[in-house]
Amino acid sequence: MKRLGLYMMAVMTMLNGGMMTASAAENGNNNLFTTLLGKSQAEVDARINSLWAHFFTPGDLSRYEADGEKAVYYEVGDSMAFILDTGSNDVRTEGMSYGMMISLQLDKRTEFDKLWRWAKTYMAYAEDSPWDGYFCWQCGLDGKQIGTSNASDGEIYFVTALFLAADKWGEPRYAEEANEILRKVSTKDGPKTGVYNLYDDSTRLVTFVPNEEVHWYSDPSYCLPAFLDVWAEKADANNDFWREAANQARWLLKASQDSITGLYPDYCLFDGKPYRRPEFAYHTDRYQYDAIRCAMNVGMDYYLTGKAANEQRVMMRRLLQFFKNDGFKHGQFNLDGSEPTDGYTEGMAGANAVGAFALADSENEEDVALAREYVQRLWDVQPPTGKWRYYVGMVYFLSMLHVSGHFAI
Repeated sequence: MKRLGLYMMAVMTMLNGGMMTASAAENGNNNLFTTLLGKSQAEVDARINSLWAHFFTPGDLSRYEADGEKAVYYEVGDSMAFILDTGSNDVRTEGMSYGMMISLQLDKRTEFDKLWRWAKTYMAYAEDSPWDGYFCWQCGLDGKQIGTSNASDGEIYFVTALFLAADKWGEPRYAEEANEILRKVSTKDGPKTGVYNLYDDSTRLVTFVPNEEVHWYSDPSYCLPAFLDVWAEKADANNDFWREAANQARWLLKASQDSITGLYPDYCLFDGKPYRRPEFAYHTDRYQYDAIRCAMNVGMDYYLTGKAANEQRVMMRRLLQFFKNDGFKHGQFNLDGSEPTDGYTEGMAGANAVGAFALADSENEEDVALAREYVQRLWDVQPPTGKWRYYVGMVYFLSMLHVSGHFAI
């Protein structure tokens, strides 16, 4: 029933001359550009193809900071490639794993394999390290690891992309690699080694970083329940644990959201309360850098699983109404909406449009109108260029895949 409204709108679009590709059909007609805006499938596919060319035409490192530069994908010889954080001139696990997921969804196996080969070669910790199974969050362009840490959403995207790649391309090796990562990051002896499991054993919630200092709190934007459902189905072990973890991720996305504004903190405790990391100059208990992804996570779970649909509709209604009331001017806030700073970014336009899935099939006309406004805004946004194109660009591209019906699990 949840998807019936979207399906009927898609049918009407097709009768009016639109076309539907195999990817849209496989994904349950989840193309909001078609169902809400009336765009033809040909228009949508052309837009997605243009984004691939924009970000993934191999870049020239000698000019990565140039005004108007587009690429984030850079090749190393014939067999490897990395996604460049163009703002910091380094390589990060979230970018590599996002690049792999984008390549997978668009059936770009060559690029997928090149990215994965670089990540395994340089980012994966050595087998004799207590961090074995994890990937170093930050590396230089020469592959040298910077510090000893991870970013837990990187492992989540890596594992999910590998499981999906095994099915998509009929290659069991990918699933074997995913299972090996899960085995290693689920069997750590934290008190002895100082490196803990990716997911907290008692709460089934993802750790911010599984080290001695910060394994006891989380990051709402690392909550990816739809991905954990994939693990619950496809992993070789701990399937019940991953099923419970998926439900706990749904719970934390609700518990950490402000009940009035709908805003999320960058970091939170396992009970959902915002957490300010004292040694950081910026306030991690505000809606800032990481938190923009929460709407994308909620929206994708809504349309891919429907397991918390009623709650997620309420959650996204309050969040999207907040940004509309702000006039889409600002990008960072205290959770009560005070002290707005910075601007509304391309990444936010994308992530919030994915959140609009929760309103797009509502029986309430105001919900549908609000969803349509966000989808239109995303359609009108141009992909970022220049020095700061990396993070907002990757969130934007992932969001475009979701909203256009090009994302399937």
